[in-house]
Amino acid sequence: MSRKAKVLLLGCSLFLSLSAAAFERSPELSLQHAAPVDGMSRGNLSALQYCGERLLSVSDREDQTLYELTPSEAGWQASGEYFELPDSPPSILPVQLLAGAWLRGLSGQALDFEGLACDGEGNRYLVSESQLGVLKLPPASVEPVKGQWLDLDPAVYREGESQGLWQQVNALAEGVAINASADTLWLAAERQARGLLKLQRQGEQWRCPLAGCVLLAERRFLPTDAFAPGVLNKEVLPVDFSDLVLWQGKLWTLERNAHQVCRRSPVSGARERCWSFAQTVLSDPYIYPDAPYGLAEALLINEDGIMIGLDNNDRVRPDGDGRPWIFQFALPADWQEGAKGD
Repeated sequence: MSRKAKVLLLGCSLFLSLSAAAFERSPELSLQHAAPVDGMSRGNLSALQYCGERLLSVSDREDQTLYELTPSEAGWQASGEYFELPDSPPSILPVQLLAGAWLRGLSGQALDFEGLACDGEGNRYLVSESQLGVLKLPPASVEPVKGQWLDLDPAVYREGESQGLWQQVNALAEGVAINASADTLWLAAERQARGLLKLQRQGEQWRCPLAGCVLLAERRFLPTDAFAPGVLNKEVLPVDFSDLVLWQGKLWTLERNAHQVCRRSPVSGARERCWSFAQTVLSDPYIYPDAPYGLAEALLINEDGIMIGLDNNDRVRPDGDGRPWIFQFALPADWQEGAKGD
């Protein structure tokens, strides 16, 4: 065997071993119940969050509507809350990414809201993937409330881009979290590379800490047979983040392609422990056989358990159901195990 061939073989072996080491199946969450969501006319459930007593959601296809979800006999019923937008979104993105976002906006996804968080005073925060911006909405009122774009540090883009984040349209900010006092904000970058970033409020401005905005940036891929032979069409999928939650002093990430929820340090972004929901969403009747990637896009965690929402993106299951679905899992008994002080 030639030296060149040996080097190539060694490289392939290292890649495979690193892929295997990078992903390990996590303990399975226990499903309590699953229910569809009615009333989201354009579908695409992209976030879940309790603001006070109201369970809220957003659709990445609607720029001026929040949804309140209430239990119904059939599952969940969504009712819209209209809000007003500021005159123009101040974006920190370069022209090429803004142009791509503009083209996607022609199909009705101009702002592409992908994440939702609430502070202790009931203000709502929506992250726009297309603009890499965060819209703040005051608490709901009788009349539609008007949003205000947060003044984000331009270093969010500059530092992220230097570490491999923000590389392509439709793979930018996918989650937002904020603490109760509304002085610290976290963002999740979706994929290729995925990452976690942190900002701190200084008056009306949101600035990077002295150590920098980027807590974590990584570009890895899942093994093709992570879950079962033939699942996900045996495609090589990137690791990703599809939602972000702050709960009990920890960041919790929804990792769509790996079908898992992970607890992470809010200081470093380091992964501490993960739990899988693969057995639930990759089994009948909940599987979408034509989906080439994971569909979980909404995460909510509280003392009652873990809620995960699917954005089926107009796909229909084999049983004919085409609605978004929400899964309620029991909070694992070991959810605090291995937690590190931050």
